[in-house]
Amino acid sequence: MQTLSETGKKHLSHDAALMLLAVLPDHIRDAYVNHAKQIGYSIELVLEMALADFLDPDSLTFTDCKPQIGLPLGSDQAA
Repeated sequence: MQTLSETGKKHLSHDAALMLLAVLPDHIRDAYVNHAKQIGYSIELVLEMALADFLDPDSLTFTDCKPQIGLPLGSDQAA
């Protein structure tokens, strides 16, 4: 289990992400896990970006990292 002294790291650890997921309601946990699978990112990165976006609207977002997700096929090609 992660101790308080380990929380000074710059990024959320996988174990910390799993602890956070364990206390979330099922539908929220499932949404985070499914989104992580959909975009091909680790669950800790998805949680970290979601928290950062909540705390700072100017922070890096999912759209910044994967701008093609959610766009119709062919919309990424130059005209």
